[in-house]
Amino acid sequence: MKRVTVASTIAAIAIICFFIIILSGEDCDECFSASVMAVKFFISGLVIIVGTIYFTRIFLKTENIIFDVESQPLLETEEATAEVPFAGEGIIEPKEGKVLTSPYTKTPCVYFHSIKERYVKSGKSGRWEIVENIALFVPFYIKDERGKLEVCLSNLDDDFSKYKIPVSIEGVPNPKNSEVDCDTMLKRDSYTQNESHSGLFSSATRYRWSEFVLRPNTKVFVYGIVSKIKGELFLHEDERCPLIISKKNRDQYVENFYKGGNIIYLAHFLVTTGYTVALLSINYFFRIDSIRLLTLLLIGNAIITGSVIFSLYNRIVSLKHRALNSLSNIDIELKRRTDLIPNLVEVVKTYSKYEKEVQKIIAESRAKVVFSKEMPKEVKPVIPSLIAVIENYPVLKASEQFQYLMRALIDTEERIAYSREFYNRSIRKYNTLIQQFPFLLVSSFLKINQMDFVSISRGETEAPKVSLDKK
Repeated sequence: MKRVTVASTIAAIAIICFFIIILSGEDCDECFSASVMAVKFFISGLVIIVGTIYFTRIFLKTENIIFDVESQPLLETEEATAEVPFAGEGIIEPKEGKVLTSPYTKTPCVYFHSIKERYVKSGKSGRWEIVENIALFVPFYIKDERGKLEVCLSNLDDDFSKYKIPVSIEGVPNPKNSEVDCDTMLKRDSYTQNESHSGLFSSATRYRWSEFVLRPNTKVFVYGIVSKIKGELFLHEDERCPLIISKKNRDQYVENFYKGGNIIYLAHFLVTTGYTVALLSINYFFRIDSIRLLTLLLIGNAIITGSVIFSLYNRIVSLKHRALNSLSNIDIELKRRTDLIPNLVEVVKTYSKYEKEVQKIIAESRAKVVFSKEMPKEVKPVIPSLIAVIENYPVLKASEQFQYLMRALIDTEERIAYSREFYNRSIRKYNTLIQQFPFLLVSSFLKINQMDFVSISRGETEAPKVSLDKK
């Protein structure tokens, strides 16, 4: 996925404008005449406008994907479910021990991308031409303490090599944005090779090599969609979400994208600059009188200023809906927990001597576990009480079915904790935004209020960790 920052946006636009204004005039006496320069500045103004809109749209599109990545709780591989997005961390393990050997550095890996280029002279200058571009991968797993999940790299889009990846399957949808964070073994390492021609003369040809690999036992963060084929689950890219394999942890990966957030606020200033430059440049040919020119400048910039208000409002609404979406995730996880409790209780009930205590617990569970978007404070999970009873009976803890249910329950508690934390983080971002200038003007005029945080009430405690080892 493309990383958009204010610095990279300004740099890209500045380089294009510099090429249009300065470099395009080399060896040309008339290229710096008044009329030609007016055309160049007009084109540069359009470049500023179009470039700003282009990079802003890329950032907003990428931000939506990153929000989905950030809102997904980290799961264990055994929690992967078909047709559901998965986010987790683990190490890379080759399937059946099969590994590749990269052709240039002879590095054991599960994926490599090797590029060989040749320098071709063309007059006084020259260019690098790709003569060899190879990318291969073998099936591998993401392995954690609880299991492993197979990963498929077909139709990968980016491996940070900046070269096209020749790994694709025809007839399979190929959405963009999937990427793998590879180790750079070689990057444009050049050398000179003497070549003979028909035994009469020899010449020196310059080559350079680049090689990028993904090695076994690398700890990575992964994100993608899970599918099931022939009874086996595997992680891959999909229209709904890209495939991401990163050596950064999830927080570091997400933070890297949010660095470009200020482009949203700077965009209108850049568009105003581009419009002013383009209008003043074209005035060289049309000779618009001062009053009309000033009117066009004011009207154009007023329209852009008006769009600022809509942009600020849309930004507020966007963050509010993201916060509400993260709140719904809490409801989903709470519902999942309540569905698990009766199953867990049924296992415990098979031990008749505990039945009286269990009946009391399940009654409390059904009475007190409530779901609402307002998250009422009277919610008091009974999980700690149930766990307290279970801890007294080692025989029950040795039950395989019980261990499975308890792991699922503990995983759910962790998901709930993360969903709460992520919701509060979204609310903090939203509340901070509507109190900052210039968003404060819009929120005050429209009477947009701050949203409340979710917190655990005094009567609610998190479930303690339970040892699931057989005794």
